Order: sequence, then C-alpha cells, then structure tokens
Amino acid sequence: MSRLLMISLAAACFLAACGQVITITMPGAAGAGSRGQAIDPTIPDGYERLLSPAPHAFRFSGPGEPVRMGAVSERFELRDGDCGGADCNNTRYRSEIRQLPEAMTARLGQDSWYGWSFYNQNIGAVTRDRSLGTVIGQWKLGGDQPPIFRLLQTPAGEGNWVNCDPTICNRFGAAGDDVVIDLEDMGKTMGWGAAQNSGNVCRLFNMQAAQGKWIDIVVNTNFSTNTDGYLRVWVNGEMKCNYYGRLVASKGAGKTPGHRRGIYNSYTKTWDAKQGGPKPTMIVYYDEFLIGSSRAEVDTRMRQAASARPKD
Repeated sequence: MSRLLMISLAAACFLAACGQVITITMPGAAGAGSRGQAIDPTIPDGYERLLSPAPHAFRFSGPGEPVRMGAVSERFELRDGDCGGADCNNTRYRSEIRQLPEAMTARLGQDSWYGWSFYNQNIGAVTRDRSLGTVIGQWKLGGDQPPIFRLLQTPAGEGNWVNCDPTICNRFGAAGDDVVIDLEDMGKTMGWGAAQNSGNVCRLFNMQAAQGKWIDIVVNTNFSTNTDGYLRVWVNGEMKCNYYGRLVASKGAGKTPGHRRGIYNSYTKTWDAKQGGPKPTMIVYYDEFLIGSSRAEVDTRMRQAASARPKD
C-alpha cells in the first residue's frame, strides 16, 4: 500500500469519526479527462489503447510479476492474430498504448528527456525469415507519417554497420546487438540505403540476452527538422547512441511528437511467406516511464540512487 494511500485512508477515518461526509478520488480512478472523456483506470493516465482490443494486450502487473521500482509495472502481451482496425487488413498487429494529444508535451526543436525500464520475458533472436519487424517503442507525429524514431529488433547480423556513413551510423554497440534505433522518417523520406544503413543509426542491446532482466533506458532528443538535431540514448547508464543531424523529414505533419510503447509487429508478410504457422506469443514489461526536462528527472538508476519515489 502506498504512503499516499495510507495517509488518505487515515484522513478518511478521522473525518468520518467527526460525522463529515467526504469523497476520495484514488490515483488512476475513473473520472473525466481534460476533454471531458472518461479516464480508463486500466491504462496509464494520458494514454489510450491503440488498435489493441484483446483483453490480454495490456494490464498492470500482478503479484509475483516483474517490477523495477514501486508496486506495479505495465504488462504487454501479443498473440498470433491479435489485431484491431486497419491493422487487420495489413501485415501488422500490436499490443500498444499511445499518448493522447493533451498529454503530448514534446515539440519539434525542443529538448526532451524520456526514461523507462524494459523487461523482455520471452522474445528471442530472429533471422530474416522469422523477423516480424518487432518495435518496442516509437515516437510519431501522427497520421500516416513514418515514425521519427523507433526501437526496432532486427534480424541477427543484419545491417551495414562497418561501411555505412560514420556521420549517420554510430559505432557504439556490439555485433550481437539486435535492438536498434531506426530513423524511419528520415530513411523513407530521404531514400536512405546501405550507405546510411537504411536509417538504423545505433545499436542498443541484444534482445535475447536481455531476457529476464530489467534494462534501464534514457533518451534525450530535440526532434529537429534541421541539422541541429540530436538523439542520445543510454542503456544501463552507458551511452549507446549519440546521433547528430536532422530527425524529422516529413513536411506539414504537425509539431507535437507523441510516444507509443508496447509490442508492435510491423511486418509479418515475410513470416507468412517463408515460415508459416502461428506467430509466437510475446510478453514484455515497462516500468517507471517518465518524461522530463533533465536526465535526473527520468533516469531510473539516478532516481533510485537519490531515493526518489516510484512512479506508482
């Protein structure tokens, strides 16, 4: 039981003894959002399910399940055939939540910090024939525009990391690191090919090696449409990405980048053609996802060392 909850209950008991009638709204309880819509207590405030209608797609963790800090984490599960809306007529399916417009605080050209912890329960390495284009986090401007950047699992050994343009591709990371930062908007809009590693600019960690472990991630970027852009990523306190350059190539796509997290299998056509059969069930957890104006505000490790309160 959180300290805030204990204090609230104690106050309620005291006031009730005095004959007063009070109403307590618990954190995350149903209420009205900033646009008057009902708040869904089964998902984080400021977010909504994105084309993920399956009941198992998202929930908060239960007893015995992984938690990085505090009492609960976020659990995402994606099974074969899970889809909603337009995804069902395309080669994709997901267990994902996205920010509501009123919760989007980032702006193009503005310094922004994000921090969270990620736990991979059962996603293993993939080959080209078994790749599902699995994304475990992305930032978009909305509509049909490609993501500004995303955390993408690539097939083992994939990529032109040795000979790609060093002003675009970072040399951080190990050869086995298959979770990468993909600048999809730049890659697609600018026609980046092998010389730019098709927009995969940084290697972060190995998905299979991360099974059963919490990975602490920090992102700092300014979502720039110009050459003054930057994107820095730390994994478990170690800098794994230090990209400088333009980040947003699409024109007229809005000025408020929004965040999505969970599991998104963005391309299943190769699996269906080469592999066939049911696609694997995938389960991951997120915890302590924070947005701030400095690393100290969002870095799980720095916050833990400073005895900061857990997000929940």
